[in-house]
Amino acid sequence: MYEMIGMLYQTVPLTLGVVVFLALSWVLRRKQRRGHYLLWPAAAWILAALDEWYMTTFQPQMNIRIDALPLFALMVITTLSCVPMAFLRRRATA
Repeated sequence: MYEMIGMLYQTVPLTLGVVVFLALSWVLRRKQRRGHYLLWPAAAWILAALDEWYMTTFQPQMNIRIDALPLFALMVITTLSCVPMAFLRRRATA
């Protein structure tokens, strides 16, 4: 499990995740749905990608990554809460 998280928590997969969230947001906005909710996970993922890029570029000797824990938690929370809100419809109240 940890190896899979380590494999996904790299700059390129995180950036691809941002591109996917932005593309889905754009598609949902074109269809008059609530695509703006997908901008929150995109922001969290881009922060994680920028942090990962900075750490691998300027501090590659770091082996204990405490900085990744809050960003990973932010990614999980925003993704699990905002993606369902973007795709589920509200019932119209009469």
